[in-house]
Amino acid sequence: MRQPIVSAIAFAAMLAIAGCGEQKTVTATNESVADVVAKVGNSGPHFLPGRWESQMKFGKLDMPDMPPEMAALMEKSVAEERSFVSCLTPADVEKPGSKFFGQENDKCKYDSFTMGGGRIDAKLSCNDDEGTQEMTMNGVYTPETYAMTMSIKGKRSGGQGMNMTMSMTAKRAGECTGKEDAEG
Repeated sequence: MRQPIVSAIAFAAMLAIAGCGEQKTVTATNESVADVVAKVGNSGPHFLPGRWESQMKFGKLDMPDMPPEMAALMEKSVAEERSFVSCLTPADVEKPGSKFFGQENDKCKYDSFTMGGGRIDAKLSCNDDEGTQEMTMNGVYTPETYAMTMSIKGKRSGGQGMNMTMSMTAKRAGECTGKEDAEG
């Protein structure tokens, strides 16, 4: 279940960045990640190219079936704010592709998705051999910033549950330096 969560978080961050700028409102119901990526990509000018600096902070992590010592370790790990950087090139801006949006996952679909007018609201469901998870995303964006909150609820095939919340913020920090991959 870890891979869909990581992919979904990366995809959410990229969607938030992709939403920057003037664009048409994008809506989707019960659509694949690939279809939503295509709709976002075709909705008009999206964002400013350059260096983007992002911070991610976990708010809550609840895994009731986890052994106490592992729960304490996880709690300590998620308490730390994480930072990462990315470079969005003019080519990425012109035609975002799979590299830009991260790994597409055919095990996930958007139950609902709305992005436009500086807001994004979405619900994503993933089902695979390891279990199920639902992620909700709500946030705001401008051409050079975004802020988003996410809530993830999951259940592994063995019945173990997980609830997690997190927030992400990002800002455009000038031109790309060429060192973003080494920093991120």
